[in-house]
Amino acid sequence: MTDQTSPTSPGQPADQSGVPPYMPDPAAAADPTPASPPQGTTLAGPPSLARRSTVIPWAVGGIALVIALSIGGAVIATTGDGAKPTAGSAMTSASPSTVAPTTVTPTSAAPTTAAPTSAAPSPTTTTPPLKPKPPSYKTLSARQWKLIAKNPDAHLGEHYVVYGRVTQFDAATGTETFRADVADRRMPDKYDYETNTMLSGSESGLANLVEDDIFRAKVTVLGSYSYDTQIGGSTTVPLLQVDSIKVL
Repeated sequence: MTDQTSPTSPGQPADQSGVPPYMPDPAAAADPTPASPPQGTTLAGPPSLARRSTVIPWAVGGIALVIALSIGGAVIATTGDGAKPTAGSAMTSASPSTVAPTTVTPTSAAPTTAAPTSAAPSPTTTTPPLKPKPPSYKTLSARQWKLIAKNPDAHLGEHYVVYGRVTQFDAATGTETFRADVADRRMPDKYDYETNTMLSGSESGLANLVEDDIFRAKVTVLGSYSYDTQIGGSTTVPLLQVDSIKVL
């Protein structure tokens, strides 16, 4: 059955659904405001104006997001100490802090220069070694000499002046040692010298000394000395070192 409320024009075919095609209203054509399509009408696609209004806000938002990310990256790269954003928190772009540069005032003090020293090196003086002090030779009494002759080892290294007579100075004694009778002073007779003694010195110092000579000598006590006698026995006597000697 045909609906009488929506007649179909004679030259226009009817839709298969039985709904006649949309016909623009002359009054709506004169009005610039677009009229909504009648109910039951399916549009072939969304209007171009609606598509443009949806794309532009997304494009503007994307550009703004890129600019914000660029500014935030530049700030983080410049400062190097920016706080890292935590997960789930929105990223905020911090404006770089403006720090006034500090200027160092140069000092105008002139550099100090050390004056070269012109002191001449002092010559090194070598102190000559001190000569040993010559020993002091003491004179003896008769008792003091008897104590030395009794125990010569107790007076080792002591210096005295003695007198004597040469009793043996031959090939048996050698050129540096001789035997003599010694006393504390010069005796009136050559047979008054009683103590048998061995004396030793340098060959040159004893070169002019022979048997029976009376002498005065400066000596150093070397201790005791033992030697064999001609009769087959042995004897121990004082041993003196002759430092200087003079024939009287």
